[in-house]
Amino acid sequence: MSGGRRGRDGLKSKLDEMARRFGPGHLAFDPVRFPRSFADLRDQEAVALISALFAYGSVKAIGGYLEVLFQQLGPSPVATLAGGGIPRGLKPYRFQTGEEIRRFLLALGTVLSEYGSLEEAFQRGSGDPEARLEAFSNRLRAVSGRPTRGLLHLMPLPSDGSACKRWWMFLRWVVRPDDGLDLGLWSCLAPSDLRMPVDTHVARIAFALGLTSRRTADRAFAVELTESLRAFCPEDPTRYDFALAHMGISKACLGKRVEAVCARCSLRPHCKLGK
Repeated sequence: MSGGRRGRDGLKSKLDEMARRFGPGHLAFDPVRFPRSFADLRDQEAVALISALFAYGSVKAIGGYLEVLFQQLGPSPVATLAGGGIPRGLKPYRFQTGEEIRRFLLALGTVLSEYGSLEEAFQRGSGDPEARLEAFSNRLRAVSGRPTRGLLHLMPLPSDGSACKRWWMFLRWVVRPDDGLDLGLWSCLAPSDLRMPVDTHVARIAFALGLTSRRTADRAFAVELTESLRAFCPEDPTRYDFALAHMGISKACLGKRVEAVCARCSLRPHCKLGK
């Protein structure tokens, strides 16, 4: 067996170990905890979309904002959305004003009322998963009315070259089977159709492990990283996403060589940073 093959098999084994280590015990530090707190599947779907699209910034800021927002949407967010009962005076969040957030939520409610579910709306698109994601994002943009900076940021398009991290994270949540992390709500896609959501933690660690040669966390980066992970797990390449992200969030990886930290990391033999 060649050294390259041994190295690849060794890395797969360590990534599998990391996926087991960073499991449901880390939910408190991830926005997927919000949809998991609702029993109704339609609420889970709508809350998953909202939680994913607002998942930028610090873990504390994301969690604090979403807690307030879901309190305002009441015990059945999907009923509030579909009924158009979005309260005025919503708090802004970073790049979105309160009014932009209200327009987005009203648009989400319109789509839910029109199609019955977000999965049904997503399926109305044609082509591969990325093309359907593009159509889905464009549909929400159109229903939201006049485009503004905040709304366009909230609903990015793959055609703009964006990695669309938050969109692919939403799809990961609803497509992958319920494993205590992801929700397993949709059947219109398979886990093999998914692309890695790329945040700063995932991008840094993926580059350090040689899973991509790219440095800019854009669409091409996400495609290359997904293909590398597909070699380890063709049927479910995004199964490693939660673990890689939470290695950074939990400071198990600091993005630079710190001997006290790197010495405890099982990925060190495969990592450029730890050598």
